[in-house]
Amino acid sequence: MAAIRHILQKDVFTPVDEKLVGVVSVTKHGQKRKAGNTVFLCATVTNEKPHSAAVHKVKKTTDKDSYKKKQTWPLVDLSLVDGKDADSDTPEFDLHFDKVYRWVASSLADKNTFVNCLWKICHRYLRRVPHFTNVNSDRLEEHTEAPESSTRTSKDAAADEYQELTGADEADLKEIMDSCEWAIGNAEAFTERLAEELSGLDGANIHSIMGSEKQVQELIKLLDQALWELESTESRLQDYDSLLRAVRDSMELMEEKDNSLRVEDQNRRKLVTQIESLVNELALSPEHVKLLEQGDLHGRNSLAQCIEAAQRLQHVQNVELSPGLSMMSAVTECRDGTAQLSAKFTHRLQAHLTHTFQKMATDAQDMSGMRHSSEAILRPHSQIHHELVPYSPLMSWLRATSETAFAEVCRSYVYQMKKVYETEIKEFMESSKQNLSKERRQVGPPAGIKASLVTSASTSSLSSSRGSLESVTKEAKARTLEEERSRFDHVFNTILNQLDPVCSREQDFLDKFFCFSQPAPDIPAENTEVRRKLHKSTGSDVSDGQLVIYTKKKMLSEMLAIIEPEIQSLVQFGDKIDGYNTLYMLVRCSQDVLPPETKGAASVAHPPMTSVPTFNYLHQVMGGVLVNVKRKFDSFMLTLLKSCSEQKVTKKVKCGILQCVKVLEEFAQHAENIIGTSSRRSDVDKSYKTLLTAVEETVDRVASGETKAPPDVIYFENYHHLVDVIARHKISILESHRDRIRQKYKDHMLNYVTSLLGRPLEKLSIFFDGIEDQFAAGVKPEEIGYRLKYSKAELKKCIREYPGKEVNRGLQGVYKKVEKHLCDEENLLQVVWLTMQNEFIKQYNHFTELIQRCYPDAMITIDFSLEDLLGFFSNIAQQH
Repeated sequence: MAAIRHILQKDVFTPVDEKLVGVVSVTKHGQKRKAGNTVFLCATVTNEKPHSAAVHKVKKTTDKDSYKKKQTWPLVDLSLVDGKDADSDTPEFDLHFDKVYRWVASSLADKNTFVNCLWKICHRYLRRVPHFTNVNSDRLEEHTEAPESSTRTSKDAAADEYQELTGADEADLKEIMDSCEWAIGNAEAFTERLAEELSGLDGANIHSIMGSEKQVQELIKLLDQALWELESTESRLQDYDSLLRAVRDSMELMEEKDNSLRVEDQNRRKLVTQIESLVNELALSPEHVKLLEQGDLHGRNSLAQCIEAAQRLQHVQNVELSPGLSMMSAVTECRDGTAQLSAKFTHRLQAHLTHTFQKMATDAQDMSGMRHSSEAILRPHSQIHHELVPYSPLMSWLRATSETAFAEVCRSYVYQMKKVYETEIKEFMESSKQNLSKERRQVGPPAGIKASLVTSASTSSLSSSRGSLESVTKEAKARTLEEERSRFDHVFNTILNQLDPVCSREQDFLDKFFCFSQPAPDIPAENTEVRRKLHKSTGSDVSDGQLVIYTKKKMLSEMLAIIEPEIQSLVQFGDKIDGYNTLYMLVRCSQDVLPPETKGAASVAHPPMTSVPTFNYLHQVMGGVLVNVKRKFDSFMLTLLKSCSEQKVTKKVKCGILQCVKVLEEFAQHAENIIGTSSRRSDVDKSYKTLLTAVEETVDRVASGETKAPPDVIYFENYHHLVDVIARHKISILESHRDRIRQKYKDHMLNYVTSLLGRPLEKLSIFFDGIEDQFAAGVKPEEIGYRLKYSKAELKKCIREYPGKEVNRGLQGVYKKVEKHLCDEENLLQVVWLTMQNEFIKQYNHFTELIQRCYPDAMITIDFSLEDLLGFFSNIAQQH
């Protein structure tokens, strides 16, 4: 054990400046001892002062032949040492630190030695000695009261168990070994020699001791005296140590009391600070309480003071306290008092605002009745808004305090203002309609679609002598219609322009007064129900912004509910006046439905709020109106299409431009002036295509019906007019159809010219058709003259039948027929006559060419020349 003790001290505790005072080999209770799993409990004391003792668990490592501390327990934490049984011998013992550790020592003696060591260390270095139970107290006391000499002797004996060689011993041993090198081969002789020398030395020592007995006795006496002095000094030191230990205990006690007083003072200061902070947070001044209970809510100054008091009350109610503070009776009493005060002020504020809303609504209705009935002006309620805006901080307080009271105030405002808006908007709309009707009576009733049909039919039936007068009358009616339509567009646009600021300012006022632009408080009473309904309708989570929009939309829909039916009535009124008004309203409504950021100046005048998503009530209303206007426009287009399908087949020789074509022309004229670059261009383009198809079908139906007018004339006159309309109004969607219609116009004109002109030189035409048949049969041109049927004599005979005078007379008859068939509106007579001239010249040149090919040397020519033919056409055109 001494060798183990020496190794542990050297390898484990010397590096950390600790002194090993006790060691025992142990195993855990219930485990078997293994050879390679040795565990030691070591009791140590630090070398530095103040000394501290500890118990270490040291274990031998498996990979190296060394020891390592596995666990350490300060001895001051030792509360009990249990020897298990004081009367019987058992190597088991328990040490109680943070928990109970049960050990089994390698032997009973090692256990007793270690327990005695712990007893001494605890009494020497600890102020509070742990309890030793089931340990033989007599053995501990004997061990404690044993003389220091015996202790020292036991230590020397333990040290003698193992003693290292000194340097001198090593030198002497080496000298002996060097002088006896021969002993390696003769060990017995070497052993005998050493025994003889040792015997001689023992004898010499005995003689020396016997010779110095007196000196030995004197030395022993001196040693006994020195031991007595040493014991006396040690006893005195123990007394001093006891005194110092008492002083140390007193100092430690004083230090503990000082720490306790310091902690108590800190706690007292924190308590005072906490109480002062709590009082400052929860206390309401008497002035604030008086203002909330009796404060005047009419004056500006008193209202500002009431707002300050309400904000202070809100701060007191919203103070967050720890659960411990919230359960204090004083805090609970204070909270109950502020709740009662808040409920009382909520009732006062709600009653005051309700009375204020009612008074302002009554005054506004009285002012509306004093206005002139013909004054079509709708003014925003800026004065009401200006007087109510100072209450917005109180509305914010009310919204955060009581959602029910806030909702009641909202309903009261909506109810009172709804009556005001109903009265004013109805008067405004009726005044606008009356002004419009008065102007219509002054200029005469509009013709509309049916009037246009009647006017056109009557115009075509008048004689040419009254054509100029009828044209003037028609132009006057057209100007009247155009002015009336423009006037309706102006009135409709004025109504929308006056409704827009009224709705926008009312919406802005709701944001300011009811604080919709601020984040909504977390009050689950009504918001949860609203969120549930919105979530059910949308199928997604509802944000605070969507909740605000829903609330504003609901309030505005109730307050301004009169707007949509009044506008719808105006739409019905405008459509009844003239179907083209739907086109004006379609454009205006589309412009008003656009979001504010796309409307330039409007977005500057009423910028969207950044805290909540953008919403405009009038745009929503106009969206519904736009749907109705679109239906009216579609109905108007059906009326136009019906008018085209009802086009009757004329029995007259001169048909002229059909009414369906004039309908398309009138629609194009108004549509291009109204639409421009509007977003409704697609609707108009679609209508263009539909109307053009209907017009073409009607032209086909009329031309193929039982009419005295030539079908080709009906085709090319109306197609020429359609091409002119598309080009004149630059209808881009019909550009692809224009080329097709132009080609049909040319084809039908050529058919008409060919059918009317026929074969002006009929016998010559038959003669030369036979020659071309001979060419087809393989006869050469120079052989044609030798055929009896196509001889020179036969050719001259045919030519003599068509002198110039007869040709001129025939052309004059053709010109009269063309003049009889064509109308004066399109001025196509000269165009048709020029086409006939070109066709006649083409036939004349063809006959001349065949004569030159088949009869080159016969000197045969037609009775009239090309110049004569041109003169015939020119003279006839000039005569008419």
